Amino acid sequence: MVQLNEVSVSYDGRPILNKINWAINPGEFWQLAGPNGSGKSTILSLITGDNPKGYGQNLILFGIKKGSGEAVWDIKQNIGYLTPNMVQFFPRLDSVEKMVLSGFFDSIGLYCVPNETQVKTADSWLQVIGLYEERNKPFCFLPLGKQRIVLVARAMVKHPPLLILDEPTSGLDDTGIAIFTALINKIAAESNTAILYVSHRPEQGLTPQYVYELQPGANGSTGSIKK
Repeated sequence: MVQLNEVSVSYDGRPILNKINWAINPGEFWQLAGPNGSGKSTILSLITGDNPKGYGQNLILFGIKKGSGEAVWDIKQNIGYLTPNMVQFFPRLDSVEKMVLSGFFDSIGLYCVPNETQVKTADSWLQVIGLYEERNKPFCFLPLGKQRIVLVARAMVKHPPLLILDEPTSGLDDTGIAIFTALINKIAAESNTAILYVSHRPEQGLTPQYVYELQPGANGSTGSIKK
């Protein structure tokens, strides 16, 4: 599904990644680990198609070699994405339900009229996460922990082949982290979506199948797989 073969990246002569070899297959549950500055964000931007350094690399994204005429939009349709800082860009008083529905369109806010099936799917996810009764409440009024699990529902509502979670528990307390990781473990066990969970630290309660760990070096970070 996603393959990085001998991928190396430098910025202004400063090496970031050094010959990264990694494959994410359908349904796998991965954690991408490594200290801050090790290149985790660079790898994510390669996978999402946002990094121009992907051109000229041996990089396969959802069966298509990077640089073979694919559109970034085609790549993003295969990805559900969550990063905590995304919430600052949404209309402040959007409802919880609107927040989830926007995941169908990968939009910051809901600007299209969803169809009946999309509304039913969004509401089903809100029932899964226990927030259906709060669907009409402004998203910003929810506690931080509940906001994060709504963002998971938003990322999953279109049933993407790959779910990317970028430092998703940043700012949460221990209880919030436990609830969040339990939800991710449940999605991993009960869906065929591959999961890429990015964190600079071990996440208590998380049960990934594999960990891809970046180790910084003078020539850029190298990677190794831990099971």
